[in-house]
Amino acid sequence: MVKAKIFKKENKINSFVISGHANLKDHGEDLVCAAITGIVSGSLNALDIKFNKNIEINVDANRIEIKVIIEDNLLNHLLEFMIIQLETIEVQYPKNFKIERMI
Repeated sequence: MVKAKIFKKENKINSFVISGHANLKDHGEDLVCAAITGIVSGSLNALDIKFNKNIEINVDANRIEIKVIIEDNLLNHLLEFMIIQLETIEVQYPKNFKIERMI
């Protein structure tokens, strides 16, 4: 299962972590993983280009973490937009993807 954790402070996202494998199909053939990867990778690229001074991005073999260093309203809206897209996958594949909101 892919798990995403969203950490908020004062109603703004300050950290996002995603890891795991959906296990719907074999590695490289899994549509759920492909959809999640497309959303997160595209978002990371845009965030890195536009907000590289505001965030810290860590990408490991099976884990991605985004930490907000300097808050920005537009940055927060873009992170929320990414999460809305991921929620669409979670609704369609609840056995393979879970989003947790940490307080």
